Amino acid sequence: MKLVLIEDEAIAMRMLRKILLAIDIKIEIVAELESVTDGLHWFKKNDRTDIDIIFSDIKLSDGLSFDIFEQMSIAIPIVFTTAYNEYAIRAFKVNGIDYLLKPIQEEDVRAALQKFKQTKVQLNSSQLTELQHLIRSFKVPNPMPDPTFLTYYKDKIIPVQSENIAWLNTQNQIVTVVMTNNQKLQLNDTLEEIENRLPHQKFFRANRQYIIARKAVVEAELYFNNRLSVKLSPPCHETVIISRERVSQFRFWLQGML
Repeated sequence: MKLVLIEDEAIAMRMLRKILLAIDIKIEIVAELESVTDGLHWFKKNDRTDIDIIFSDIKLSDGLSFDIFEQMSIAIPIVFTTAYNEYAIRAFKVNGIDYLLKPIQEEDVRAALQKFKQTKVQLNSSQLTELQHLIRSFKVPNPMPDPTFLTYYKDKIIPVQSENIAWLNTQNQIVTVVMTNNQKLQLNDTLEEIENRLPHQKFFRANRQYIIARKAVVEAELYFNNRLSVKLSPPCHETVIISRERVSQFRFWLQGML
């Protein structure tokens, strides 16, 4: 089986390649493309190359991958990869388009390959146009008000407004919230309960111990095994690590794309 991969994130590209070859060592990746420009150039130069499936990210560094498929009239099955939230994913299902939600999991890739082996599904031009219109006109639903949590001190009930939260940490089943002014408070809720109430556009579950606010992120740098370490403000007493499986999702979130 011959594949073309279109992905502008090096880590995501490596992970997808690793997953594909783990599923089937006979898979041949004939091209790895990083941008719309790369895609247009490669497909023009290799228009006679036999390709079975294309795995393509939607949002690339220089535009949407639809631009490649529109200009080249590519009649090849396409599996889109995307970091759009579940609202957009439901629309993908309605339109009958296959997709993989980032971070990509091996079982999802395996299912996508099996589907195409059985059905040989291809996108026609009207489906591609409809999907492009869907993504470009996609509007996020009206946001819910930022939640307020409660903490208790002696006989007082103190409201903790989420817009003033920098980051949260759980240790020994105690959740500590650090405010933007570096005030530290304890909450009775679990980190999972808090995560479910916080707006995901503004807060990210870094790992099992930490939830961080976008405005608290000062910088992120490469860490061991393709992970990221995140520097926060106010500063944290320990290194906050983003696992390599969540790096791609973290980058999209940091750009406001989730």
